[in-house]
This record gives sequence, structure tokens and C-alpha cells, in this order.
Amino acid sequence: MDVYELVEKLGGEIVRGKARIRQGNDYIVLGFLNGDNMVFTEEGRQMAAEQGGETKTKRGRPAKAAVVESEQQVVDPVLAEVEAAMAAEQAADEEVPFPTAESAFEQGLT
Repeated sequence: MDVYELVEKLGGEIVRGKARIRQGNDYIVLGFLNGDNMVFTEEGRQMAAEQGGETKTKRGRPAKAAVVESEQQVVDPVLAEVEAAMAAEQAADEEVPFPTAESAFEQGLT
């Protein structure tokens, strides 16, 4: 386990190059930046050794659940039949244009 994993597991923070957690009114520094690497302090090594499978819960409010409303449309079977008949009637009334020489040529017809 490295310093970053320990801080995440304990619900701590990284501020000004130091990884710390809060216990009571005091902050305990778990590690600090040494060049590009985060290095454990003595307290950090002890805490990492003590931490097995237990995790500390993060402070703050729990996330709110999103409210999802589903809309169900009630379909009247009689209304559906009437709408289908009207759509079929409109389709039958539409005129099919007679193909011109240019449109027949475009479609590959002779």
C-alpha cells in the first residue's frame, strides 16, 4: 500500500505536499513529497500496518439518489385502430408521379 491508497482509504487529503488525515481536532501527517515521490512518515507506516480491511467513511452528506419518472402512455385499442385506418387511407390517396424521361434515366430504366 502506498501513501495515496492509505489517504483514500482513511478519507484524508493531500495539502501543500503533505498527505494528512484528521483525527479529532488534530491532523496526522501520513506522508510528504520528496521530489516526485510521496514518502511515508513514521505515523504513516504505523497506520498502513494497522489498516487491514477496515475503511473509514468519508465525512459529509451522502449523495442524493436521482429521481427518475417514467411516463407510461395508455393506448386505447379502439383509438389505435382508427389511427391505423386513417394512416392507410392517407397512403392510398397519395398520387404516385408518372416517371419522366430524366427520372427514368436516373433510375436506370429505359
